[in-house]
Amino acid sequence: MGEVNRTILGRNMSVIVTNQFLTALADSIYDVAIFWYVYDQTQSALYASILTTISMLTQILIGPFMGVVADRNHPKWTMQLGFVLMIAVGITMTIAYVTFLDYFVILLYIGVVIHEIGMTTILPAKSKLLPRIVSMDRIVQVNGYISSTSQIAVVLGKSISGFLISLVGFVGVMLSHSAIYLLACLLLQVLFLSSTTKREDAIQMAATEEVKRKFAFFNELKEALKIMRSHRTLFKLIMIGMVINLASVIGPLFIVVVREQYNGGAIVFGWFNAVGAIGGILVGLFAKRLLNWFKPVHTFTGSMIAGGVSISLVGMLTNVYMGMALYFSLSFCLTIFNVAFSSLLITLVEDEYRGRIQNLTMSIAAIFIPIIAIIGGYVADLTSAGLVYIVAGIWVVLGGCYVFFDRDVRTIEEI
Repeated sequence: MGEVNRTILGRNMSVIVTNQFLTALADSIYDVAIFWYVYDQTQSALYASILTTISMLTQILIGPFMGVVADRNHPKWTMQLGFVLMIAVGITMTIAYVTFLDYFVILLYIGVVIHEIGMTTILPAKSKLLPRIVSMDRIVQVNGYISSTSQIAVVLGKSISGFLISLVGFVGVMLSHSAIYLLACLLLQVLFLSSTTKREDAIQMAATEEVKRKFAFFNELKEALKIMRSHRTLFKLIMIGMVINLASVIGPLFIVVVREQYNGGAIVFGWFNAVGAIGGILVGLFAKRLLNWFKPVHTFTGSMIAGGVSISLVGMLTNVYMGMALYFSLSFCLTIFNVAFSSLLITLVEDEYRGRIQNLTMSIAAIFIPIIAIIGGYVADLTSAGLVYIVAGIWVVLGGCYVFFDRDVRTIEEI
């Protein structure tokens, strides 16, 4: 990367951060639209949770193969492939809503599968692309910026989704979602790769072609699994990710908590998300400094315990202002964890395996989520969504305690 001056590095950082801002914006618009539509039509937390189950099953079953695709091809091309898939989902949903309304819910679930395939194609490719365009020593900084802008995008997306639905309807939301993804896809064309990086990529692509002739998809996945198992610290981090991901059962139930427990509507829902985004943005802006202040084991332990306590308290209280303060804490802590975790996955893994290990990590971490999401939705229907939050928070706290005493995690000196 010596040939790339600071101006080029700055431009690349701006482009990839903007790209991820647009990706998060379109994704949040899509998520809120489909969750709100399903819950509005069914009035059931269980049906809303089924969307999460379908998404996670896609990630578990298909995600690892998309990691192989990312390792076999240039990361920029792979990211653009993912964007094309998600653009197609928006356009197809628009046509389906107009012409096949009687079967729309079924088609909506199919759309979720294709959309998730697109996202699981983009994520590992992004992990491979970042070191090429911003250098390895800026990974934490760039991940921090991406986290901050993504938080802003999520809040903006959630805020304008309701407005778009009321103004232009479901069709307008889907077309807006596709247009934003198209812009994100086109932005990748202006990224600059140094001549050294291009030569390295050409050598790697040639080696990849040789691998394609010798190994099938399954063999390449087995190779990545062997690397993960042999790297004890990496494997422990993946197990930690599984603990955090199990708590993501609360995601589709947040609308239910705001409506039933805090007696709030769309405005209160928007304020909760805005406050949570502020916490995530603060972490993103100062990620490198925050992660340098503490050893990784203390970062993971502290963020998990404090985040878990916040999750449980969100499920216990009914005061809107206290709930918002806790949601700020929740977002702040979990963003610290996510930035540290994603940065370590990049720095600990060699480039040729990064795509496969990225998606295998996501699949392993999400392996129990489908059934947990269904159980969570069922329990929320029988009792309350708040109870699910309480149990999820306790689970994360216990995970944080385990991390503190784990010898392998303690061996990580820095991120």
